[in-house]
Amino acid sequence: MSAERRIDEANKKVMNILMNARPIWKDIQQAIDVIPGMTKQTVLIPGPPIAADRLPIPLKTSVCGAVIHEGLAKDMESAWEMVLKGKIRVEPAQDHDCSCAASMVTSASMPVFVVEDRIFKGRGYCTLHPGLKSKVLRWGFYDEEVEKDLQDLEDPFSIVLGEAVRKSGGIDLVTVLSKTAGMGDENHNRQPAASMYLALQMLPYLLGTMHPEKEAVIKEYAKNHRFFLQVMMAGVESITTTAKKVPLSSVMVGMGGNGMEFGIQVAGTGNTWYKTNAPLVLGIFLDPNYTKDDLLGYLGDSCVTEVYGLGGMSAIAGPAYVHTTGSTIEDARDRTERARAVSLGEHTFGKIPWDGFRGYPVGIDVRKVVELNILPISHGGSGLKTGGQAGAGAAEIPMECFLKAVAGIS
Repeated sequence: MSAERRIDEANKKVMNILMNARPIWKDIQQAIDVIPGMTKQTVLIPGPPIAADRLPIPLKTSVCGAVIHEGLAKDMESAWEMVLKGKIRVEPAQDHDCSCAASMVTSASMPVFVVEDRIFKGRGYCTLHPGLKSKVLRWGFYDEEVEKDLQDLEDPFSIVLGEAVRKSGGIDLVTVLSKTAGMGDENHNRQPAASMYLALQMLPYLLGTMHPEKEAVIKEYAKNHRFFLQVMMAGVESITTTAKKVPLSSVMVGMGGNGMEFGIQVAGTGNTWYKTNAPLVLGIFLDPNYTKDDLLGYLGDSCVTEVYGLGGMSAIAGPAYVHTTGSTIEDARDRTERARAVSLGEHTFGKIPWDGFRGYPVGIDVRKVVELNILPISHGGSGLKTGGQAGAGAAEIPMECFLKAVAGIS
């Protein structure tokens, strides 16, 4: 059998996983109790591996904040010294079946979603979305106020939600995507429909919890229209952890940026990163005084949802997001058609009414990207070099990542 044929056969196995997996949100637990390889001295970051002394300011702040949060240091200076001396392991979250949105990091005591794929039995993890505040660890801020919010996420927020989801028996994320198809979510940067549907499924069980602060938790949870994002990130991780065990496959199963570099992973080489300089996410600024010079490169793992066909890959499903970032419905359609041209299939559960009831493209083959010279476009929030969100928009996934990936599987 030729090398090309062997890769094709491997890709069929990965496509079976991507298209038939059923990720179920089952629990919320502390990271150290569930994430493979997690230790008290480990901090997981978004994107590919990076030397500690190259961490951009927002990630440096988040890492040091997490070290303080874990009680390992008293202040930012001593926390940073521990990082530079190697006393803290700073590693890519996606190498641990976890993912970190924007400048968020994951440390031992933080609560994480636990999502299990009912079919192939993989598990994935992600921290909870912190709500609609702008001053959060997720965007590279840390002080006493942020620390208080982190503590509140641990108790009461994760305690109440964890009890409720366990009582529910688990929430099927494919069902959420199916029920909300045609409601305008692209489910990376825009997911109010999915978040609200998820809240409706959770509400009866939330009301049945016994925690004295459950009412405050329900109010905070119900107003977070972005809550579903990080549940889905954990869901995708539960799928890709299985896909990464298929040798020779050229299907992309990981992607993310650390602000300095952007990388992708393919199933056939597992946790190997193929990386290059991080592109800028361009679109709309939250403050008209910002310019491109203020932007950090692509930052975060939330684009792992696009491995599953969401976000920029299914941009036509969320034309309102594309419009708010300064682009057009024609741009949205073009982004989805680009993804279809280099993908090996379409999901059957999320058909888009205004796109001829076609499904989300899934299974980007790095060989097709290089052969056709068609670059998929990713959605994302843009970060400021000094910390905070600059805006939102889109970025082409760099060709250099795909060229290196093709060489890696050859």
